[in-house]
Amino acid sequence: MDILNTKVKKLYNSYLFPSLIAGMVISIYAFVDTIAVGQSEGPNGAAALAIINPLFSISSLIGMLFGVGGSVLYAQAKGEKDDKKGRLYFTASLWLFIGVMAICWLFVILFYREILYFFGGDENLMPLILEYGIWIVYSFPSFALSIYLSSLIRADGNPKLVMRAVVFGGLVNIFGDWFFVFPLKMGIEGAAIATVLGSLVQVLILISYFFHKNCHLRLTKLLNPLKDLSKTTIIGFSASIIELAFIVLSIMLNKQVMLYGDATTLAVFGVACTCSMMFQKLFTGASQAMQPIVAANFSASNQSRVKETFKLSMQTVIIMGIICTLLGILFPEAIIKLFIDVTQDVLNVGPSIIRIYFLSFLFMGVNILATFYLQSIMFTRLSNILALLRGLFISCLLLLILPHFIGVSGVWWAVVLTEVITVFITVAVLFGVMRTRKTVYGG
Repeated sequence: MDILNTKVKKLYNSYLFPSLIAGMVISIYAFVDTIAVGQSEGPNGAAALAIINPLFSISSLIGMLFGVGGSVLYAQAKGEKDDKKGRLYFTASLWLFIGVMAICWLFVILFYREILYFFGGDENLMPLILEYGIWIVYSFPSFALSIYLSSLIRADGNPKLVMRAVVFGGLVNIFGDWFFVFPLKMGIEGAAIATVLGSLVQVLILISYFFHKNCHLRLTKLLNPLKDLSKTTIIGFSASIIELAFIVLSIMLNKQVMLYGDATTLAVFGVACTCSMMFQKLFTGASQAMQPIVAANFSASNQSRVKETFKLSMQTVIIMGIICTLLGILFPEAIIKLFIDVTQDVLNVGPSIIRIYFLSFLFMGVNILATFYLQSIMFTRLSNILALLRGLFISCLLLLILPHFIGVSGVWWAVVLTEVITVFITVAVLFGVMRTRKTVYGG
């Protein structure tokens, strides 16, 4: 499809559904793992996965940082019909990804025990954590590479290949979770092996795109390396803050839950956290579906198409947010039982945690969408500020203050209030941009 001329609704849907399916299947990796481990190992298994989740987020952060940064600039170059510039940005993003990933992978391998203790692990949970975590440590780059390649291939106009790669990888993971955990009785280690195999399948399918006749992603010599590298990093920074925030929040939540609650409460948090990862991936998928369309048309000064795409995207995330929230409010016990072989202690504390936590999804989609949108129209500084406020400053402040006064329930309310406060700021910022840059919105 022609990203500059195809009817916007048709174009958006052609990007949206593959992106949503890809986001959903990526999140199913953690979703199915938590079910398999929770049912086979009980609450301690779910608690162990809550400790490991930040490792996945670190990998996602690296993939998003250079994948989104490279894809936005690449899409803008396509809008300008400048293939040479597009190749420069792809090359810069790839070299940055390889360099940073190599350093991070070495660090994770050398200090994985210390890292997992820092994430909130204790002596009781550590045997389960290590059984799963060691497989993730040694396959760490594959999770980041799948996200990086997905962003660039989507920007090159092939979202369906990304969807196929994620679906096939997800199916391998789902089958592996069942086969390794239950018939082979490998427990939590079997779930880890299934996750790694699913990720590797996804990466292999994505790499095959470079041998496709319609692939325009080509390496070239960097003419101004410092400028190209820094620009790619700056653009991707605000998208990666979403993942950075999830890392920081997961660690703080783990520690605050163990300080004010216990392992049972942490197990329920593991369920809520897994659902949050899934819904966040869906909101991110809707935002990424919008991004190449907005970036290319903004660069080509097609203001009305930018405005229409933004409206469609906003409607999508609002509807998704309402559905996600209602699921938690109406069916909290069913959600918990899906993930964990429950005890009475879990049922006593779980439903109230789920109901409170799921209120945050009403507002999360709008906040994530705004971050991606502002990147696409080159309001990078505002995008970074919003991401930092939501992901680090407001959330961390509330997590430190609220539990001190109202106990462990303050942890869940901190998550909700962070999204509520941020959405008010986000709406004000978007209206400010609308007033000062009417051309972005078609007048």
